[in-house]
Amino acid sequence: MRIPPFFGRPTVQRFFAGIILGIFIGWFFFIYQYGQVYEGLVVRISEQEATIRDLEREKKILVSEQTKLNEENQKKLTLQDIEIHFNNDRKLKLNQLTLLDLKQQALNELQDIKRKDLETIANMKELMISTIENKVYTVEDKRYQLNVTGTFLYTTLELYVEIIPSS
Repeated sequence: MRIPPFFGRPTVQRFFAGIILGIFIGWFFFIYQYGQVYEGLVVRISEQEATIRDLEREKKILVSEQTKLNEENQKKLTLQDIEIHFNNDRKLKLNQLTLLDLKQQALNELQDIKRKDLETIANMKELMISTIENKVYTVEDKRYQLNVTGTFLYTTLELYVEIIPSS
């Protein structure tokens, strides 16, 4: 086989040598840039993974502390207020002054349980109910008893009572 005459010219040989040399230089440049970018990404990902681990650890600590604080606060919840609701006040047609006096007397009976923790109050619920039901309340020379029909206990104690005229 015969080599064509233009391959024998030095300018054409330099041109092809330049193309081949350019391909090698370009390829090495590409590999170098790819390695730099890849190394930067690996470093960035490892930093982010370390940050994520730290944040997850901090989150776990904060959540456990918050859970402990919530449990302690729930144990320390105290009774803040006592409300008494009369179920049959309209049926008996009592005036507001009589109802207010009855409510005040019942609240005076329960004044000792204010500011106590809810667990203690829940344990002595039956005693509290019997204290209200067993007392005869005197208002304007009339005697009344209260019958507890329902209770609701959280930071406010709500008592639903019926008024029973006593003879």
